[in-house]
Amino acid sequence: MRGSCSLWANRLAAGSLLLFVTNYVAILLTGALVFVVMGFPKAALSPFDAGARRRAVAIALAAGLLIVVPLSVTSYHLVVANKIATRSYELGQQWLEGSAYRLMSVDAEATDGTVTFLVLGDGELPSLETLEARARGVLLGRDIRVKVVQSRTLELGSQ
Repeated sequence: MRGSCSLWANRLAAGSLLLFVTNYVAILLTGALVFVVMGFPKAALSPFDAGARRRAVAIALAAGLLIVVPLSVTSYHLVVANKIATRSYELGQQWLEGSAYRLMSVDAEATDGTVTFLVLGDGELPSLETLEARARGVLLGRDIRVKVVQSRTLELGSQ
């Protein structure tokens, strides 16, 4: 369990660093754009030679790539996780249809790649083989974990 917490902390730190760098570069580029619009580029660039301008453009492009590539990867992973969560929820609803169980939540973002269904109810659980068969191809090779919370309804009459 400790390794999973450490992995989560590393992801959180990396995400925070990416957000910081993105904001920093966006502020710098926006500031530069404002100066260009206000007519300052002539004053700012006149004392510099062509080599200095090329280096400045190269640094700006490198900073842009430094942000665009990690953001693209992160966005891709979020889209895939969202798609799996949506498919999982629909799959769970279909699987439990007609039973005495309700799908309470779906966790499709576990670090081990497992999709966890939390179901609540009483009585006989629908066939796990049916769930497994329906999940093939839908959950992109992810394993399924089903957590069952048994519940009973007790009715008391007042006199």
